[in-house]
Amino acid sequence: MKIQSRPLLLAVAIGLALSGCGESTSSSAGPGYKQAANPGDNQDSSNDNQDSSNDNQDSSNDNQDSSGDNQDSTGDNPNSGDDNNQTSFSQKKLIANLTDNVFTPTFQQFASKASAQPDVIRAYCDLETVFDPTLNDDAAKTARDEAKLAAQNSWKETMVSWQHAELMIVGPLLEDDKALRKDIYSWPDTNYCNVDQDVAYFAQGDINGVPYDISKRSDKRRGLDALEYLLFNNDLNHSCSTAASGQVLAQWNTLSEQQRRTMRCQYAVEVSGDLKTTSERLMFEWAGDQGYAAKLKKAGESGSEFTSVTQAVNHISDALFYMTEELKDYKLATPLGMFANQCGIDLCPEAVESRFAKHSIENIQANIAAFEQIFLGQGTDSEDTTGFDDFLDEQNASQTKEVMLAGIASAKAATGALDDSLQQSLEENVAGVQNTHDKVKDVTDQLKNDFIQKLALELPKTSAGDND
Repeated sequence: MKIQSRPLLLAVAIGLALSGCGESTSSSAGPGYKQAANPGDNQDSSNDNQDSSNDNQDSSNDNQDSSGDNQDSTGDNPNSGDDNNQTSFSQKKLIANLTDNVFTPTFQQFASKASAQPDVIRAYCDLETVFDPTLNDDAAKTARDEAKLAAQNSWKETMVSWQHAELMIVGPLLEDDKALRKDIYSWPDTNYCNVDQDVAYFAQGDINGVPYDISKRSDKRRGLDALEYLLFNNDLNHSCSTAASGQVLAQWNTLSEQQRRTMRCQYAVEVSGDLKTTSERLMFEWAGDQGYAAKLKKAGESGSEFTSVTQAVNHISDALFYMTEELKDYKLATPLGMFANQCGIDLCPEAVESRFAKHSIENIQANIAAFEQIFLGQGTDSEDTTGFDDFLDEQNASQTKEVMLAGIASAKAATGALDDSLQQSLEENVAGVQNTHDKVKDVTDQLKNDFIQKLALELPKTSAGDND
């Protein structure tokens, strides 16, 4: 099996995991205080630019397919602007359909799931807080366990919704080094020692005398990844090394199991409330007359931040490359041992996404489904399915379209053939996981080559030097 250099982002994340925590505790506001002016508060900000050295490696793509040279002219090319003929393709129609009928409903669904989650988690935590295991009350235990299962299922529903949105990281989700996206979900850059620290800080109500405020905390202590750890991790000991645990966790492992369960669930309520607020911020920045959705649809018009319609289309197509790095490399190649991981360069079930909830396969399925939805333009309006498949047809690249559709179908079938969890599949069906990786790679190879070339688009900077 070919061993490849590991992307910097995960290498840093592994280093953090091995060191236990690694954040300074000298700040008066406590470790993990989120302050935009302090680069130390974003431990891994350099990782999002991990491929900047490759920005110029594929400049040959910039001028490929001369048939697309004039697409940036909204005045000269009828496929770049508005079109009164509803049966023909235009890039304007592509943007409008994807924005209104795919992206916006996806963000709305996520916000709805995130908004419903706090009440479900609070209902569980209320029962956990009053539960007394010494009473041997089977009815109380059953009620608590059922409420916890409901909280876990609420997380799974919210996570599936977000995994669709992961293929739509544009606009406000890209700004400020993806700060908003990381507040929602920071994987693979996670730090569960940080989460344990904030469980304790939240319980005591302050950090070095400063009242606790989750909105000021770093993204590794918040979001869906923190919630997964709090709701699904059955190991009640903290995840920090002795050196990294700090005074706040000095007595944690000596507390009773019930005390620790209660403190974790109470922090889970806080995290879910913060996630609800963050999802509302996403909708505020996306929707409305001044939202990013409107900016996309006004591409090429006077005063638009997009000088051409094609530039906005390219911005949307960049988001599809989540399939290349995050899905193919981080979610599949890394636990397969094709990149270095916390197990070295070997198979590593511990390196999968959503390892506590055993939800990795569902995440991958949602990613592929979202990619297909964007490619086909299949959203909430059955009368308008303008997608990238239509763009390929319009550019006389129907063969590329058919190859990609076949590849998507094969990737879906390969993922669907994996049983139970990805962890178990890595132990019992390595060939199946490898096949899933290979089928996803077939799609991303087409994405990086024929798709980009036929549509005369540009590769995103993070993929420009990726020859895998």
